[in-house]
Amino acid sequence: MNDRYKVVIIGAGPAGIGCALNLLDRGEKDILVAETYKFPRDKCCAGYITKKTKKEYEKLGLEPEKCGYSLIKDFRLFRKLRPKQKIENKFLFTNRKINRVELDNAFFELAVRKGIEVAQNARLESHDGIGKTVTFEDGRKVGYEFLVFADGTSGFSGRYQKAKKKNIAMQLIFPDDAPESIEIHFGLSPRGYVWVSSKDGFTNVGLTDVFVKKRDYSKLFGEVLEKVGKSPDTKGLYAAFTPIGVKKSVMDGCVYFVGDALGACDPLTLSGLRYALRSSAAASDAISKNDPGIMKRFALKLKLKFALTSFLLKVFYTAPMQFLVFEVGCRFFGGIVIFFFNRFLNKK
Repeated sequence: MNDRYKVVIIGAGPAGIGCALNLLDRGEKDILVAETYKFPRDKCCAGYITKKTKKEYEKLGLEPEKCGYSLIKDFRLFRKLRPKQKIENKFLFTNRKINRVELDNAFFELAVRKGIEVAQNARLESHDGIGKTVTFEDGRKVGYEFLVFADGTSGFSGRYQKAKKKNIAMQLIFPDDAPESIEIHFGLSPRGYVWVSSKDGFTNVGLTDVFVKKRDYSKLFGEVLEKVGKSPDTKGLYAAFTPIGVKKSVMDGCVYFVGDALGACDPLTLSGLRYALRSSAAASDAISKNDPGIMKRFALKLKLKFALTSFLLKVFYTAPMQFLVFEVGCRFFGGIVIFFFNRFLNKK
């Protein structure tokens, strides 16, 4: 690790690596990406990627098919454990364990092959905005011209802008001989959904909900497992937070926020990968042109878009709307529900 870089990126997830690759494409090579953990690292994520997200990865040189991603045809919607709609899945891809471990590791390896310096096990200890330096837990101090926070919802960047609301996501992956399928369950969590996905001998059960401090989510997850007929060992249970609402995109003209650190996650669907990659592209463009306005305009558009989906989140999880969608829509207007799902949800 050198004493100084033009760009220091905190976090080597899709947003951080995406930003580094975009900067490299724009001719910038003086880059350090610092990652708290060592690859391959785990991540609490349902592991699905949409067709548009797949294209974003391909633009940067990564082919998700080589990480085992393919379509699962059997896709069904449930409400209160009752099947409501079967959908021909055309846009949602996943891999064997229905997680992002292999995909994130392949993205990291792509960056390293292209000559980007990635420091693993490099946890950020402090940041001096006036002196433009960051210090890591092992005492190494590094200067920067531009700093990019791509460290997620609960990273170091959270001390600069607190999230007023957030989603919680929990998942458990375990060996299972269930047939290949994707099930999305509504009505098992108050303002979220549950997924049960099986592929090639593994099942991923997860839930997401708007986080409420007083709610016992371990108990809720246990109840979900029982309701969907699964009884695995829960030692491997993972939990993480995802943001609700776009935050400040640029601080002091040289500190940028991308991915979940920016709040680039759709509050309704929890679709975040495509927005992580797009926000990293906007930040790299702004840095290469030394124009923070590029990033600010991108964040404003995203904020307006997510304001709409946040409103839809509140409306969708009301009892009347749930009844209208699943008991009326799926029963009498299944074609419209399928069209809406494929266009609005799966094509993000």
